[in-house]
Amino acid sequence: MENYDEAKKKRVSGGLIVAITILSILLVAFIVLYSLSMSRQNQLKVDLENIYQRNFNELVDNVNNSDIKLSKVLASDYNSYAKKMLNEISKNTAEASTNLSALPVSINGIDDTIKFINQVSGYTQSLAEKLEEGEELSQTDIDTLQKLKGAFTELKNNVNELSKNIYSGNIYDESNKLEGDYNKFTISLQSVKSGDVDYPTMIYDGPFSDSTVNKKIKNMNFAKVSVNVAEDKIKDIFKNIPNKNVDYLGETNGKFETYDYKLTTNENNVIYVQVTKNGAKLLTMSCNDTNSNQNYTLKEAVATAINFTKSLGIENMQCVWSDIVSSDAYLNLAPVKDNIILYPDLIKVKVDLATGMVIGYEASSYYINHIERDLQSAKITAQDANNKVPSDYQISETRLVLAPLQYQKEVLCYEVICNKDNETYYIYINAISGEMENILKTIETDNGNLLL
Repeated sequence: MENYDEAKKKRVSGGLIVAITILSILLVAFIVLYSLSMSRQNQLKVDLENIYQRNFNELVDNVNNSDIKLSKVLASDYNSYAKKMLNEISKNTAEASTNLSALPVSINGIDDTIKFINQVSGYTQSLAEKLEEGEELSQTDIDTLQKLKGAFTELKNNVNELSKNIYSGNIYDESNKLEGDYNKFTISLQSVKSGDVDYPTMIYDGPFSDSTVNKKIKNMNFAKVSVNVAEDKIKDIFKNIPNKNVDYLGETNGKFETYDYKLTTNENNVIYVQVTKNGAKLLTMSCNDTNSNQNYTLKEAVATAINFTKSLGIENMQCVWSDIVSSDAYLNLAPVKDNIILYPDLIKVKVDLATGMVIGYEASSYYINHIERDLQSAKITAQDANNKVPSDYQISETRLVLAPLQYQKEVLCYEVICNKDNETYYIYINAISGEMENILKTIETDNGNLLL
């Protein structure tokens, strides 16, 4: 009996040793796997932080350079030098806008600043072209540049002040801390706001391209989804990217709550994607491309963009604006209902004309504004609207649009596209009352900026 008990004890003891050994091995394996997972996640954070820091540094450089060059334009008596500086300011400010768009800014957090920088870019480009054609800068031009300079100096001072604090912190971590509607990094950037500048309203990337006039999101009444559902959605959209190359980066809790991902193509190109927590809707995608050859036409790019939105379940889209820069097509799409273009619901798409692939997408205006609308019928005819346009304007096209105007109004208008003195204007006539609602002037650069 004692031998039996002794043998039983040995078996129990041996079993415990085996169990402990297995548990130890599993624990070690778990620690190793966890360490590898954390190492990979930390590396992704480091990669993203490096991108953010580089773009912020370039933003500071571009703003400082633009401010200095504005001073040089105002101090110059030579048109050739002023033209050179104006072209460089336009380039610097365009790059500054790109830098801002690559930073983790909550939607609508700094839209005033971005709009101001874009307008400076377009306005200085238009003055450079004026000098190129042999004209002189008018006193109005000089006065406007003086106002721009004052506002830009304020912008420069705020950016440089912010840069002193950036290096003591971490942009990635700050972008994941939510205070109210915006993350902390956005709140820091909100101090970088220009003063009011009085100069003509102009079009740079399409009529009402900043049409997020309704700050309250109207079109996010979808159930919240898990991060796994969002990832499945991404894998369904980007079928050509291996599943193992889809990396979760974290969340953004701004005006839109999103899951953020980094995708790596088989060619090692990196795509950053945001998917809304409500409904797993693709909100933004962006990636860098270095192609310079143009193998696809603008018409083909438009078809690609419309098909891409259709694959996301967004129907009846029409290209209302296009621009070609280098080998990329920048397209604004808007839904059409009852032959009325719905300008508030714009979606912006970027297509690489070298590969024919969509490499940029931004749908914040669409999800802020798009709802089922009971549209009014026009009370006046297109001819009535045309008769409201001064006789010295040559009309090229008239069409019905829903235009986003001030104070969160959406107004049914006739959009009358016309020309005067070799410049293009968009005049908006209220289709109900016949009153003139708005006039926009387009600035056409060497890159196009042409409405389809």
